[in-house]
Amino acid sequence: MYKDELSVFVPNSYLSESKDFKVRTYKVGILGRALAVFRANRVVIYNDTNNEDGIYEEDGKFMAEVLSYMNTPQYLRKRAFPIKAELKHVGILPPLRAPHHPVDDSPDVGDYRQGFTVKRTKKGTYVDIGMDKLAFCKEQLTVNKIFSFKLTKLAKEVIVTPEVPGDIYWGYEVISTNKSLKNSLKLVKPDFVVETTRYGDSINSIFDQLQSKIEECSNIAICFGGPYSSITENISSGNYDLIKLNTIPDQGTETVRTEEAVVATLSLFNLL
Repeated sequence: MYKDELSVFVPNSYLSESKDFKVRTYKVGILGRALAVFRANRVVIYNDTNNEDGIYEEDGKFMAEVLSYMNTPQYLRKRAFPIKAELKHVGILPPLRAPHHPVDDSPDVGDYRQGFTVKRTKKGTYVDIGMDKLAFCKEQLTVNKIFSFKLTKLAKEVIVTPEVPGDIYWGYEVISTNKSLKNSLKLVKPDFVVETTRYGDSINSIFDQLQSKIEECSNIAICFGGPYSSITENISSGNYDLIKLNTIPDQGTETVRTEEAVVATLSLFNLL
């Protein structure tokens, strides 16, 4: 499956079972890899409704930062992410090796690269695209931001134009809302929402119906619960179709961890 928009919703309680930053970093790394492997366009970190005292708010920020770090090409990370204690274990993160993470530092004209805007002048913006010299964009862009570019000239001066490729997977967007799941869904405006739960319809019992629904919808959101419970919030809405789905029927364990549910569910949807 490759839709126009595929958004994955994960609660900020995802890391609540561990306080060790190395373990937390590793757990977020599993999510990042799954998002890229199955070509998710967006990951939204919402506020778990069981989070009455706001204790998971900082966890949500940490998740967003690590996921953003993973999605950023290696050649831009030092510019985009200042050294901080929370990120000291990012060395254990697996590389995404997605198309926007090139291993070749000698791009050709027509190639796409992500770049970090370094300096803006009256004539345009200088951009770091991972070469031994800065590229130049004739548009005035916000500095200290990452944009996608197309390499249009490669000579004494490297010229790029802002452009996102439309025919290849180009990574995921990270949004941390600190809002309820239902309010977070409003930001994405899906036309079809899948709520994953062991109490939903078994995927093998409604497979054909699900496949037809996916084919007719272009903006799909798949929602996951936290480590202690399924989604308890009522997310029904007249703005989208909702289905409650069990993607791991006859599970052999008492519980299924969120990262396990994400991998299992996205792998199944990849076949639809």
